[in-house]
Amino acid sequence: MKKIILFTLLYLGITATYAQDKMPTPVEIRQAIAADIKSLNVAPEPVANVSNEVVLNGKDSIPIRIYSPNKKVLPVIYLIHGGAMVAGDLDTHDNICRYLANHAEATVIAVHYRRPPEHKFPAAFNDSYAVLKWISNDMKKFKNNNKLILLGDSAGGQLAAAVALANAKEKQPIAIAAQVLINPALDVSKESPTYAAYPFMVEWYINKTDDPKDNRLSPLQAASVKGVPPALIVVCEKDELRSEGEAYHKKLTDAGIASKLYMQPNAGHLGGYWCAASDKAKPSMDFVVTELIRVLKK
Repeated sequence: MKKIILFTLLYLGITATYAQDKMPTPVEIRQAIAADIKSLNVAPEPVANVSNEVVLNGKDSIPIRIYSPNKKVLPVIYLIHGGAMVAGDLDTHDNICRYLANHAEATVIAVHYRRPPEHKFPAAFNDSYAVLKWISNDMKKFKNNNKLILLGDSAGGQLAAAVALANAKEKQPIAIAAQVLINPALDVSKESPTYAAYPFMVEWYINKTDDPKDNRLSPLQAASVKGVPPALIVVCEKDELRSEGEAYHKKLTDAGIASKLYMQPNAGHLGGYWCAASDKAKPSMDFVVTELIRVLKK
């Protein structure tokens, strides 16, 4: 167990230390990830308007944050944060939201879904999907030009891909111009790279009765990807999850779905570098912004 814990923490870029016989708690992991992102000391870009709101979904209240760079009619980027399934929030991803709002010139809406182990599957999926539907229903509120982008990093990439799959199966699916998956974790089955990297986080996330190959958990296991939006997929040369992103790219292209794959060389899992909009993630950030501008001009 000690080796697994140490590997996972190092993989996530967490520098906090723990007693050799003590597994970090979810709270400790959240605090360590947030502290590491903050320690990068990347100044947040100013955005014209930033506001916090709540989306009501039955008895559940889902926090969101909206970034509007100007008063123009703009596309919407719906961002689902990553964070090893149990961590990440609106604050950890504040910098990248600001960056995308300014450089892709879009309204960015970020969601803070319920996290395990306090809220196990399918809470995170349900919250993420509910906010997509809320955005779609209120497009005019955001002065949207009817272009919607779905974006997620790491565990958020898994949620974004899962939401895109679920949406594609609806009788009247929401129109999504592209799904953008950054270092996505796309398979939680025990033989997967995701499970190897996040073993106890996966166990915190899923219930014992859950099927790990459920498309809402493991989009890579989907029998069909018919109807999903075109994809932009970012992987990194030294990332343990690289093969999952590459496999999903192939799955999409084999099914006739347009997908563009970018590999950032000499980089491991971007993690906090992406969240903080750090220069170490700049090649991937440039790729995403350039491609989003291309997609949104169509």
